[in-house]
Amino acid sequence: MQNETITKTIDNRIPEYGAFSRQPAEKWEFANVTGNGELGAMHYGKPERETVIVNHAELFLPLGSKEEIPNMAPYLEEVRKISRTEGYIASHEYFIRKGEELGHTLVDTDPYHPGVFLSIEQPSAKVVHDYIRAVDFATGEVLTSWNDGNQQFERKLFASRQDGAVIMSITSNKVMPLVCLSAEEIDHPLLNASFDVGATTIKGLHTYKHAEHGYESFVEVVCPDGHLARERNRITVTNTREILVFIKIIPFELVDKLGSQTEKLFPTRQSYAELFQSHRKIHSEMFHRVAIDFHGGEKRNWSSEQLFEDVRQTKVLSTALVEKMFHAGRYMFITSSGLRPPNLQGIWTGTWTPSWSSDYTLDTNLQLAMASVFSGNMLEGFKPYVALLESYLDDFKYNAKTMFGCRGIMSGVRASNSGKHLHWGDSSWGERECDTFFGAFWTCGAGWLAHLLYDYYLYTGDKPFLQEHVVPYLKEVVLFYEDFLYEENGTFVFNPSYSAENGIAANSTQDIAVAKQVLTNLISACNELNIDKEQIPHWETMLNKLPPYLINEEGALKEWAVNDHDDNYNHRHYSHLYPIFQSYEFSEEETPELWVASKIALEKKFEHWLYNPNTDTSSHGRMHAGLAAARFGMGDIVWDIFRMMASGGAIYPSMMTAHYDNYDVFNVDANGAIPELIHNLLVFSLPGKIDLLPALPNELTSGKISGTLCRGQIYINELSWDIKNEGKIELNVTSKTDQDVHIRIKRNEAFMLTTEEHVVKEDDGWKLSLKKAEQVKLIWQIV
Repeated sequence: MQNETITKTIDNRIPEYGAFSRQPAEKWEFANVTGNGELGAMHYGKPERETVIVNHAELFLPLGSKEEIPNMAPYLEEVRKISRTEGYIASHEYFIRKGEELGHTLVDTDPYHPGVFLSIEQPSAKVVHDYIRAVDFATGEVLTSWNDGNQQFERKLFASRQDGAVIMSITSNKVMPLVCLSAEEIDHPLLNASFDVGATTIKGLHTYKHAEHGYESFVEVVCPDGHLARERNRITVTNTREILVFIKIIPFELVDKLGSQTEKLFPTRQSYAELFQSHRKIHSEMFHRVAIDFHGGEKRNWSSEQLFEDVRQTKVLSTALVEKMFHAGRYMFITSSGLRPPNLQGIWTGTWTPSWSSDYTLDTNLQLAMASVFSGNMLEGFKPYVALLESYLDDFKYNAKTMFGCRGIMSGVRASNSGKHLHWGDSSWGERECDTFFGAFWTCGAGWLAHLLYDYYLYTGDKPFLQEHVVPYLKEVVLFYEDFLYEENGTFVFNPSYSAENGIAANSTQDIAVAKQVLTNLISACNELNIDKEQIPHWETMLNKLPPYLINEEGALKEWAVNDHDDNYNHRHYSHLYPIFQSYEFSEEETPELWVASKIALEKKFEHWLYNPNTDTSSHGRMHAGLAAARFGMGDIVWDIFRMMASGGAIYPSMMTAHYDNYDVFNVDANGAIPELIHNLLVFSLPGKIDLLPALPNELTSGKISGTLCRGQIYINELSWDIKNEGKIELNVTSKTDQDVHIRIKRNEAFMLTTEEHVVKEDDGWKLSLKKAEQVKLIWQIV
């Protein structure tokens, strides 16, 4: 009877929005995670020995690398000459060798690293019953609970937004004879760490070998009814039912500002429940801004392992799992974006040697991690992105000048403590790991990063931000193009030109598309603000001189707009489809030939990469494949991508994602993109335009979403649909400004609008007249 009661209690703790497992996590990658945008925490381990890893968003380990680029500008013209006479590969080899002669070789970014490992030990239970570990996306709380047949144990953990600390509760329904807490020793050649252990506190001093800074860690243990003591390098707690643990990491520069206040880091005289409630109000408001209902049913109460096994056995993806993937994506972003945007691992790591340094990889990954920030109604998470880019501006200017002798800005492929373009050189590296990596010639990065800056304006209409941040940044990108591009027969040439990790040639399609987007947005912004009128004709001339896109003999959009370089479809990057998945330059109505050619290119990519059993399984490639597919109405492809990820091990039990199948490399790119991808299945917006259900999968013929944002300052109060049974679509929207919006329903069925108020029927849709702050509800019925 007792065990039945315990099981029922544990089952009631399965979160309504979240994930749970009946198995302990033995590796940090499988941990449940939480965060407040500054501190991230991971909880894993067996009951007898658990670990809490606490990270700080700004901890990137200085490697002591030489962060200087030799002056490569004098060699640009020779690079261009060699590319025309000996070939593109020869031109790259020449550039690399010149760099090596000047002392440069490929430099890795400073890696993101763990802050402190807190070990929690208690006497081992012979038998563990009713084990559960869960993460609640709606509250940010991590829970672990089990019993040994006689005694119930529970751990709760969250990263407080109110109090700026990781707070953990260790409880039992009976007295716990002994619990030991200790900070694990850190033995790393580039970090000196020492811990001062007292009866109730563990203070850590962490100094970097190659920098005059570091961080301090603080652990405080509070026990109202037991006995605390120091025993060698650990704190022992005996004869208690409850322990409260506070953990914080503070970089040196903030410690200096706090001064004596470091003695009062943690709240006092409050229970865990009170502390959690203060945090929960803030976190839950952010999480519940957006809601979805895909009729997940009773599978919402299944464990992650059950859900994944269900997909593997049935080959069918449940809507309950898709709901969890959506919620997990927003949870990742809410918890890891604060001081900085999410890095490759969000705000979490348990290794000192993370893949790709867990840095800000700027040729696809950061963009995907940020993809849902607007549609997902998480606008405060955009500020750290802007701050990061603007902190790199001097380095970006250094890149442009030193690499190619240009004014303006140029990003590198990777960044962390530095935005300098250091990750190029040593061409033998390409032969070892990726024979198509030509990062030295990556020039469209700064322009791609600008996409989100302008998109923020499209979503919000924030003109001060447009004038103070967007226009100055875009002008710097254009200055680079003014110096870097040269003309042949009145047309600009991009040379050197790199299509991410898929080779080099002149005029990569993404280079053209990014430049076109930058110039178009700059012109539009200045017209909107009524500034720089004298400059606009010059920018328009530049726009008209950009090379045209080309279509190959198969009818597919070419990845390079030249005739001397073939296409390679078997690759995880989708760079040349940028006008489809990112800039939205191509459309069926305005550029039908390029639209069709892009669709053919996408289908070729599916055949050679996405569905090729011998290729890699990169989640970022799958996300861009899905975003492009959604634009073409291929919702079933997107659903299949989700199915492949769930069945292949690209999603951990915590619902955080991996870079590859088989749980290979903890990585949050896909988490960041999944909510945006799901939104694009249901609503696609551009200023003055909304497409409803443009790529609805067959498995999602009914459902509901609310709270998402659309470009043009439109808020979706609710969009619901039931195509199969009721044959009905309902839309309730509010606009922040007076405007007319053209609405289309992208379905094969014929729909009739049941009201004429606010609406005028047009050939391919309806013109909806919206008044500021007025809710409008529309209902369509299948004819």
